[in-house]
Amino acid sequence: MKLDLNSAQTTRYLQVYDYYKELITAGRLAGGTKMPSIRRCAQQLGLSRTTIETAYLCLAADGYIISRPQSGYYVTGRAVRKASDTIAESPHDTSKNKILYNFTSNNVDADSFDFSLWRRYIKSTLRQDGRMLTYGEPQGEYELREVICKYVLNKRNAVCRPENIVIGAGSQALMNILCPLIKKRKNVCFHDSRFAQGIVIFEDYGFSLVKNKEEADILYMTPSHMTSLGDVMNVEKRLSMLKECAENNRLIIEDDYDNEFRYFSKPIPCLQGLAGGENVVYLSTFSKLLLPSIRLSFMILPDALLPFYEKKKALYNQTASKSEQLALCQFLRDGHLESQIRKLKRLYTNKAKALSSELERAFGRCASTYMGESVFLVHLKINCKMSGTQLRDKAQSRGLSVFAFGGKEEEGCAHIALSCCEVPITDFPDAAALLRELVTQEG
Repeated sequence: MKLDLNSAQTTRYLQVYDYYKELITAGRLAGGTKMPSIRRCAQQLGLSRTTIETAYLCLAADGYIISRPQSGYYVTGRAVRKASDTIAESPHDTSKNKILYNFTSNNVDADSFDFSLWRRYIKSTLRQDGRMLTYGEPQGEYELREVICKYVLNKRNAVCRPENIVIGAGSQALMNILCPLIKKRKNVCFHDSRFAQGIVIFEDYGFSLVKNKEEADILYMTPSHMTSLGDVMNVEKRLSMLKECAENNRLIIEDDYDNEFRYFSKPIPCLQGLAGGENVVYLSTFSKLLLPSIRLSFMILPDALLPFYEKKKALYNQTASKSEQLALCQFLRDGHLESQIRKLKRLYTNKAKALSSELERAFGRCASTYMGESVFLVHLKINCKMSGTQLRDKAQSRGLSVFAFGGKEEEGCAHIALSCCEVPITDFPDAAALLRELVTQEG
């Protein structure tokens, strides 16, 4: 409601009364909130004190506000409407279908990270008083870029110098830097069309999204995680794509998340390394290795884009915390990332095996399980009338979230996958029993 004092439909004190009544009943003035003083309200609205006082007395008489001696008027809070009466139900409201067992989550297990160790590094960083008094480098702290450079060279066969690396608080922040550098290219094709967080950035910068990669100037690829089920692009396909893109002058953006977690094979060299550092922008993050709340990601720019970035980098503020950058730098130097990766592989491998055992116990001969390439995923094939998509949707309605297999399914078989990251092991039996119940209901 807007306060229109020029309206002749009703008296002014009633307009003031209706205005504050609407704010109170809608919950925009919470219980206990002090009302503007009569004098101040009169000055703000350009009305007489008598008009305001009359409106306040009416509000008090109806129980919306109360007068406190020597203090003023306060909202009582007794007349606030229920949220359901004032706010239309959002189409994205999932409160009715609250997820109890989230087997599609990107969050991490509560036991996956040594908080006490990280606190020591943060405290050590904060003792560097002089460094904490200055802003961070726009491109990221140089010593951290040096350490990252050695890490990606040894682990991902990347080709770069510290000068090629840009640090930011998450991939979106880095894409906001990248998009202006490649603005001459017009069309982008995302291998994973569900990556809304990346797509929206490119749309905001005026890029056109195309489905056919032959029409694209830019390919956004996730070769270490080609599908939600963790499939990996093999070396032959990587080399073929690099050759094709070089011939057609297409830029590749390689998002290399989850490359460290593999069951059956060692990580395949990244596209950036196979291309010799040319025509590929490399993105990666430490969020899954450490904590999602530690927003530290990095981008490796090819030499061809560096002159454009050098002209602008002083105008960009660093989005990642300086203290976290310095803490991570020492964390990496001391070799803790290696031990962290080994710890995570053990943890999630054991969880995946435990989940697989519970599913086998629940379904018996009616289903089969196997580990996916990613250490997080367990595949489940169930002999039933439903498809994987139908089972996924039905499970979602009962508070259990799973992945549906994206490929062609066998007839009479539902193929789903479950990520063991977030759900505690103690919840596996109940989740497996619920899934079995849903399948049994459909015969």
